Amino acid sequence: MFNVGGGEVLVILVLALVVLGPDKLPETARSIGKHIGDVRRISNGFRAEITNAMDLTSTTAAPAPPALPDHDLEPVPPVPPAPSASVRADGPVDSFV
Repeated sequence: MFNVGGGEVLVILVLALVVLGPDKLPETARSIGKHIGDVRRISNGFRAEITNAMDLTSTTAAPAPPALPDHDLEPVPPVPPAPSASVRADGPVDSFV
């Protein structure tokens, strides 16, 4: 994450020992560890909530429209077939096609 090597970590620890002293260093390290743990816990909880919300939206289908009751529907009369273009009531029509 920070791309820090072993030698650099050792220099940081020695500097922290010099600045804080041997009495405050363990207390500070514990405090930093506690805060890092809290941030990770909050981050994991937030990530789980987002993932859970996205899973719910992707698996939940849109609700079906309400069905109409059968007694409200009127029967539709059948549509008579259209007469063909070559036959009329008074006789066949000559087509020039």
